[in-house]
Amino acid sequence: MNTAFVVRETAGQWFADVVAAVRATGLRAELVTQPLEPAEQAQLAELVDGFVFVDDVRDAEAMAEAIRARSAGPAGVLTVAEGIVASVARAAELLGVARCPASVFTLAHNKFAVRQALAAAGLPGPRCSLISAESEAASVAAAVGLPAIVKPVNGAASNLVRTVSTVDELAAAYRLLAERLPLSEDARYHRLVGTIDPLKVFLVEGLLRGPEYAVDVLVRDGVAEPVAVVEKPLIDERKFELGMVCPPLELSEKDTERLLSAATAAALALGLDNTCAHLELIDDAELGPTIVEVNAGRPAGGAQPVLLKLATGIDVIAEAVSLALGTPPPARGAGLPVPVGYLIFYAEGTGRLIRVEGTDEVADLPEVLEVVTIVRPGQLLTDDQEIYAVNVLAAGFADTEDLAALHAEAAKLIRFELEES
Repeated sequence: MNTAFVVRETAGQWFADVVAAVRATGLRAELVTQPLEPAEQAQLAELVDGFVFVDDVRDAEAMAEAIRARSAGPAGVLTVAEGIVASVARAAELLGVARCPASVFTLAHNKFAVRQALAAAGLPGPRCSLISAESEAASVAAAVGLPAIVKPVNGAASNLVRTVSTVDELAAAYRLLAERLPLSEDARYHRLVGTIDPLKVFLVEGLLRGPEYAVDVLVRDGVAEPVAVVEKPLIDERKFELGMVCPPLELSEKDTERLLSAATAAALALGLDNTCAHLELIDDAELGPTIVEVNAGRPAGGAQPVLLKLATGIDVIAEAVSLALGTPPPARGAGLPVPVGYLIFYAEGTGRLIRVEGTDEVADLPEVLEVVTIVRPGQLLTDDQEIYAVNVLAAGFADTEDLAALHAEAAKLIRFELEES
């Protein structure tokens, strides 16, 4: 039996689902990762068929060499961990099993390069600029306009994303990112993005105004297929997502098609093929459906794959595995006949997680279909980052007010105990 190699840098909720999807294709699944503690290796041994250890999973050459020593003809090399998608794709190229060029993912994970590529393709986008010093705040504000969004050039999960309305606020946001990012445990911020140092150079974009949505897009042999539109009606003041709905509660067929078309056009403009992407959009009052974020090489994060499967019958994890390996598309089921809600809960403050309590009580609420806890004891949680700690899938609500009320009720039950670090 041939083997697919699943690459992981740190523990993630996605891993077990990806391994299950690999095995559903009839292939063995081996884990490629950095050396593990004996207890964790013993736990993972129950999921996978073997291990390949490398010192750094961002070193494509070392990964390819280690996999080649293990298997002369691997069926594929894959991951859905965004921070290592490009290096895994490069390892696949070196092994002759690549499905999408690594260069495409490298571009897609540079937010400034994405803005340039989408603009070159004639797709709408906000004015944007890079800021590399606090002293550039006035000139950048003049070029981009205010209010604006400041963000890491290669970030994810809303990490240190700030909204600014004045030049002074832009300068302060630059100082904040320059102080906080070097302290991040996320390795992506400690590597150059092309010639850009992500610890010193940040992206500034004009603020978009309108409702927010998400679309997962599957691209197979040059044909892009959007899965569904997910609405984000519950957003807090930090731009953190509190609740989503699929399909949207009040969205016309015409507006749905506009959003789907914008997402598929962006995926193709970036050169994605035989892979998937999770795209976030704002239906801006002036620009129309506009791409906010492109997460290339992976489906939606958190428990959004569960939401999409409940709502549409499409398993985006299995689809992503199929695209990465070139295996036949997985069978699809039917979605529920009513909108499905997805509620997200975050820990307050910063510290390492000791325990989460109250999820059993939430699971007993009549509207709740499933509760998925993403975080694990010992994990560092921070207010700087949008970490989907507890995820609740629900149905049977009438409107956005009903969904907000359910979020408020569940929030009273969920308790996070953190150890300050």
